[in-house]
Amino acid sequence: MEIKEFQKLMKDLYFHFDSQRGLHRTALWLGEEIGELMAELKKAPKLINKVAVAEELADILAWSASLANLMDISLDQAVLKKYPGYCLKCGKNPCQCHKNLS
Repeated sequence: MEIKEFQKLMKDLYFHFDSQRGLHRTALWLGEEIGELMAELKKAPKLINKVAVAEELADILAWSASLANLMDISLDQAVLKKYPGYCLKCGKNPCQCHKNLS
């Protein structure tokens, strides 16, 4: 599924609820899903439930699409602009910036 197709699916399914909920309360739901992901990831690596992580990542994507729909932002266009296939700082793929990884 393409990003734009997923965003349209979220709009078709949930826009009527999202528009009633509003931007700020929808953003709070996104924050809650990020918190749930972080709760799973802070466990010892052997105890992390990959199924739970996958579900939380899907929820984060869905709530991000809902926010984009409320703001009339195309995630497809935003992603392509921000991540055009090379690092925006060094112009390389893969990135050669050698940033601090900590």
